[in-house]
This record gives sequence, structure tokens and C-alpha cells, in this order.
Amino acid sequence: MQYRYLTFSPLLLCLMTCSGCASSGEHPVASRHSPDGDARASAAEGGHGLPELPGASGSSGSEGRYGLLPAQVKQVLTGLGCSLDDTAKARVLYVPGPDGRQDVMVTDNSGSAYHYWLRSFAGSNDTTGYLLQLKGCPASTVGMRAYIAHGNSAPQDVTASVLTQSALPDAATMATYAAAGVSELFAVIEQLNTGPVMRWIAEPDPDRPIAEDARTVDYGNFVHGGFLVWENDRFTFHWTIPAAMWPCRRYPTIPCGHDPFVKGP
Repeated sequence: MQYRYLTFSPLLLCLMTCSGCASSGEHPVASRHSPDGDARASAAEGGHGLPELPGASGSSGSEGRYGLLPAQVKQVLTGLGCSLDDTAKARVLYVPGPDGRQDVMVTDNSGSAYHYWLRSFAGSNDTTGYLLQLKGCPASTVGMRAYIAHGNSAPQDVTASVLTQSALPDAATMATYAAAGVSELFAVIEQLNTGPVMRWIAEPDPDRPIAEDARTVDYGNFVHGGFLVWENDRFTFHWTIPAAMWPCRRYPTIPCGHDPFVKGP
């Protein structure tokens, strides 16, 4: 079977540890509800991670220019087990952050041959969030992982808490999708070059259409997994978000015409 962004892999079931759980209550940005230790050690051993970058396109979409790694990013990656020398170059994109601070998105190679990918998020009270994936630098992660650092302290892995408050499809749901020819969930990072929001989707086999359900997008051409948003000093899961946070782009991964999870003007 052919997918536009990745092919099905056995990693599908091990990624899904949350059985449709979500945080209680509402958040001012959007509803979070749906229908269904050590930094180096966490990078190497990891446990269950967040749905990963797509295998076929990898870290594409990072844009930016090749240059030296920002010192803070190099420190984080080195602390997680990457081997980087002083001349190491990466594709670096600077993104305006809050209060005049700058976020950054980096990858050593734009595409499927990357060894590391990282996006930072400036927050309040000298807090910084990180989403990253390592693929043999020589360290590797299980899926994508989320970290939060306070001041000059080492980043702490918060992946497990993100999974706990998310409403990703559970293993049984994903197994049903897989039987119908749907890929595993993967991360869509195309909005991270302007704002602090990422999305998870899965993709049916184009030759095996699936019936529309509570998670389908674009008339069954995609399956929605949810949004991950950096909000001030933490990562939060959202089932829907305002259109202003997910603006329609030219050549988007997901067409803008029939997306019930992007609300309002």
C-alpha cells in the first residue's frame, strides 16, 4: 500500500498508551475532550513516546538556513546523548516567541535522513519547552518526546504527562484503523514555523477508502489525533483549536475545506 507521508509500521500499537483519556474541564483556547527522570536515560530508553515525525518525509518543513547550532540547543542535544562538535551545522529556523524571545526549530538534515529534530518554546518565568526526536545521533528516542526546562536546569521529560492528558486513539481503535489500511499516527509540524501548535493525524491507504467517523477529516482522507499546544509554561492537548492557530496554507498537508477540528474564522 502507498501513503503520501509514511508507510504502516509495527510501532503503531506501542505508541498508543492512553485509552481516550483527557483532562477534565475546558480550556480558554479550545476543548480538550474527544470521543474516545533523567534526560539522557529518557532519550535512550524512553518508554512510550508521542506519535513521531512521518517516516517518509521526516523533518521536512523545518525551513530555515544551514548554520551553527544555537548554544542552548546544542547543550540540550548533547545532554540527551547526541555527539556534536563545535562546527556542527544544522538547518535552523528562528521563530518569534513571547516577550521578544526567540523560539527555534532545528534539524541536521531536512527530510527522512535526519538524525535529530528539535523545536523550542519560550515560556513564562524563564521556562522553555522542547519537542524533539532523535534518530541515531547516536542516541535515539521512542517517538517524539516533550521536555520542560526551568532557568538553567536540565530539561525534564514530561512525555508521560502529555500522554496522560491527551485523547489519542487507544490501541484497540488504532488496531481497527490498521485493519482498514490506515497508517499509524504521525506529527504534522508545518505550523511550527510560525506558532506553538502541532497536530497528529493518520492517513488511510488511498486505494482503500474508509468510512467517515468522529475522527475523520477531509471526507475520510485523514484521521484526526488531536493538537499539542505550548501554552505559556506547559504542553496541553486539544481536540479542536481556533482557525487562527491553524491557518490555511498553500499546499497544506490537510486540505482546509472539510476540517471539523479547526473552528471559527
